[in-house]
Amino acid sequence: KQWYQRRVRGDDVEEAHDQHRSYVVLRVCRIFRVIRVFKFIRHSQDLILIIKVVGHAKKELGLLVLLLFIFSVSFGSLMYYIEHATNPQFNSIMQGCWWAIVTITTI
Repeated sequence: KQWYQRRVRGDDVEEAHDQHRSYVVLRVCRIFRVIRVFKFIRHSQDLILIIKVVGHAKKELGLLVLLLFIFSVSFGSLMYYIEHATNPQFNSIMQGCWWAIVTITTI
């Protein structure tokens, strides 16, 4: 609570500014790391092949995601209506959808 009160009064403005600068430096370092990974992808034939295969299978992957969504909402809602009275873990339809996603992806 004292930290928040100092922040509201403006006592820690310099400290906050210094912390913000250090976060910016860390973000820039992360960006350079991601750029290095993309440079590596250019030289790896296996990764290029995987990217091409995924590109050719866009339609099928889209259908897979759509079916996963439909099944998870359907079975999640069904499980909520069946279990919510007796099982406290199913306290919303979204909990049921989470259960369905975990179950479908585990199988």
